[in-house]
Amino acid sequence: YTAEDFDTFLTLAKQARDVVNEGLFAYAFSVAVLHRDDCRGIRLPPIQEVFPDRFVPSETINLAIKESKNKTEDIVVEIEDTGNILDSEYKLAYFREDIGVNAHHWHWHIVYPANWNAELTGKTKDRKGELFYYMHQQMSARYDCERLSNGLQRMIPFHNFEEKLDGYAPHLTSLVSGLHYASRPQGFSLRDLVDVDVQDMERWRERILEAIDLQFVQDKQNNQIPLDEARGADILGSLIEANSDSINKGFYGSIHNWGHVMMARMHDPDGRFLCSSSRISRTTKFLWMKLVVQIFWVPSLKQTQI
Repeated sequence: YTAEDFDTFLTLAKQARDVVNEGLFAYAFSVAVLHRDDCRGIRLPPIQEVFPDRFVPSETINLAIKESKNKTEDIVVEIEDTGNILDSEYKLAYFREDIGVNAHHWHWHIVYPANWNAELTGKTKDRKGELFYYMHQQMSARYDCERLSNGLQRMIPFHNFEEKLDGYAPHLTSLVSGLHYASRPQGFSLRDLVDVDVQDMERWRERILEAIDLQFVQDKQNNQIPLDEARGADILGSLIEANSDSINKGFYGSIHNWGHVMMARMHDPDGRFLCSSSRISRTTKFLWMKLVVQIFWVPSLKQTQI
């Protein structure tokens, strides 16, 4: 991003492309193109076209490749399902596994990178923490609407770090490494990782909830920063994500980000079996979103406060 001119930017990108992890390169390059002034007007290909293997089951991709070798005209390939009617949650697969819904999540984090450095870039992401909450609230609300439309109850937010979670088989295979995204059996729960454990997660949540009750957070110098109507939601959003604007990441942790990692690694938390990461079950993903939203909920205003 900080390259002096467009030509230097392209040169650095070409040098990095062949030596950097392809996912990391796509993310960093997309963020840079989206935010550099000299890249305005450049349209990047949709992420589902860059990494179709992260959105479409391997069976479908293999069938499409096979069909494309025999036909020159446009072909339609039915996408393979990742579940069946034996699971009541399968009713919502059309929404949870929708390519557009999942591509939107990628794009949102390109527009609002968690590691965005305002001092380095000279650009401030106004109310990034508040918008983090708003995006999660909107996605959770839409998912609840879809559930009600299909005769299912609204989500019960993730609240117990020891509860048994649903299983998931993503049926995805990396076209780069050839490795399958690991499946997760039914009934697994969050487990300690090398870098963070479940107690850390519980401790961070309690500290954030206590800050909400006290209506202030403590920064790194132990100063009390009020959670007022002007900046409270923005401060909390940055704490929970946690992005580079977090007031005190060392104390309040990174509950949102590490939660995603824990869920993706619960089948092999310490890496002893060298298993690839799993995709978070779309059901579990929305439960985790609901947890983020629930933390922001406060009691209704009293008549005297209106």
